[in-house]
Amino acid sequence: MKKFFKFIKTNRKARIFSVTIVSIATLFLIVNYGRYVKDIIDNYITRTQRFYFNSDKLTPDGKEFEINYWPGVDPYPINIQVNSMDNNLRVAPIDINYEITCTPTSGLRCELSQTSGTIDDSGEDSFVVTAIPTAIFEDGDEVSLTVTATASEPFEKELSATFVFVVGDYGLSYRIEDEADSPYLEAIISNTVDYYKVIEAFGENNEYYVGREISSSLYDTLTPEQQAKCASALITLSFDPAEVRLDMTNYYYQNRKSRVIQQLDGFDYVKEFTFAVKPQTSVAIKFYKLQRSNDYTFPLGSNPEVVHFSAE
Repeated sequence: MKKFFKFIKTNRKARIFSVTIVSIATLFLIVNYGRYVKDIIDNYITRTQRFYFNSDKLTPDGKEFEINYWPGVDPYPINIQVNSMDNNLRVAPIDINYEITCTPTSGLRCELSQTSGTIDDSGEDSFVVTAIPTAIFEDGDEVSLTVTATASEPFEKELSATFVFVVGDYGLSYRIEDEADSPYLEAIISNTVDYYKVIEAFGENNEYYVGREISSSLYDTLTPEQQAKCASALITLSFDPAEVRLDMTNYYYQNRKSRVIQQLDGFDYVKEFTFAVKPQTSVAIKFYKLQRSNDYTFPLGSNPEVVHFSAE
């Protein structure tokens, strides 16, 4: 008799345990199915209501941009476009309200041109985020900020992007200015350094050794031959001539230090050249695009960097 009741008791516990497991599994399926149904309904509603919330830089999965050769001393503005257009350029027939937040890491402060906005029947709106350095940086330091735009009415959708600033070659900055359907782009180099460096030794007993910094006033006293052995910075631009072609009439190419040639379809094209820049100078180098529809804006564009920059 005791064995019988023990058997009943044991099986009762097993049944209770089994029922509990089944209940938990059922609840889990119900919750997940509920979320699945909710997503279907939300997607259906947003499609039928033609609700679109997109951006040229912000994405649902949080795109990351890396801004190299950031001098780390001046404010850096980032213009961000948002729109209510579908891929086929259909515009949502409703106003879309959105909120903007910006979260910087230590060493940066960010300013927003606005903290909220509305995309009206024009289908577009924009705002500016400015990264302002609050610390002293060294080459190789990194700081970042994350920008988030959240549509609040009539439906919710979040877009974001993180902008990583990498300090390098103090005083130098580089960007590419372009737009879709433009026949050319411009590579812009800015140098805020106020001195020269010797790049080839000269003088008695190599008085002017490689790497020595000299002021602009001392530079002006040197002979043209000696001045040719100095530069505030040496810049190298490299590129694929199958994508862009250098405007070889520009001053910096005509006065280059070196170049590399690539043969393409039986013709010789420049694929890299090195040139010197003076202190406190801004340089614009023009390149003609083989695919005009591409927008090669860098570093905040949608296409990969087409003209690569390095400095020494």
